[in-house]
Amino acid sequence: MTSLVSVKGLKKSFGDLEILKGIDLEVERGEVLSIIGPSGSGKTTILRCLNLLERPTGGQIDIDGQNLCKELADGKMEYASKRNLREIRKGIGLVFQQFNLFPHMTALENIIEAPMAVNGVDRSTAIGAARDLLESVGLAQWADHYPLQMSGGQQQRVAIARALAMEPAVMLFDEVTSAVDPELVGEILLVMRHLAEQGMTM
Repeated sequence: MTSLVSVKGLKKSFGDLEILKGIDLEVERGEVLSIIGPSGSGKTTILRCLNLLERPTGGQIDIDGQNLCKELADGKMEYASKRNLREIRKGIGLVFQQFNLFPHMTALENIIEAPMAVNGVDRSTAIGAARDLLESVGLAQWADHYPLQMSGGQQQRVAIARALAMEPAVMLFDEVTSAVDPELVGEILLVMRHLAEQGMTM
């Protein structure tokens, strides 16, 4: 069976500084994988390479059977076309350390934006799905609140719901509790635990 995420010989350099030195990684559907290491060791760089927010300088990445990039025989890199990349990214949910919610939009509006703009989902369908997602992350009563009216933990749960709204095959979490007050970490981890129990690849 083909792995959902396949990384072979991944390399990434910034100028003369080599951050990733040939990473091999296989993640099966429904698997939960944690990458652990000190600050500056390349954890975020790996995640950013997995959807080409950073372009690898070597190796190959395949997501759900689709090639994101590969190293050719002459050592040059070949990347997915813009069109293919757009399709591949639809299947990758990425939640950052910072919540990156649109401050002028309510929680509900933040969640429905991408399904409507990218996937062409009609507004009523998107709203229904968004309300279900808000309920699943324990924020059903916060649909009409703006980010500045929420705690850090609540904003991060909205960010998770927003990523899930695109119905991704895999969710990538980049130190999602690091910008949250310690007493609020548990509510985010609880959401992630529920996702794992439901079979989400993370």
